[in-house]
Amino acid sequence: MDVDFGVEVSHTFEPQGEISGAITPAGNVATAIHIGPYDRMRETHNAIHAWAKANKMNFAGKSWEIYGDPSDDPSKTEVRIEYLLA
Repeated sequence: MDVDFGVEVSHTFEPQGEISGAITPAGNVATAIHIGPYDRMRETHNAIHAWAKANKMNFAGKSWEIYGDPSDDPSKTEVRIEYLLA
């Protein structure tokens, strides 16, 4: 499965080094907002997978994470995790 990690931007830009733009695909997604430390994100991914299994949904092989504004307080960290559905 391909996974993209990104930050939303308001306009396109020229790639620089290892940083490049990506366009998220159109379609229905399974999504969840992870709130808390990064090292607990696996729990949110697991919850999405459990939801998909319980609802007989299949993933289309593409997922992405959209990181919110950084915070010095890990309990306020927010990441939107999305899986494209087949």
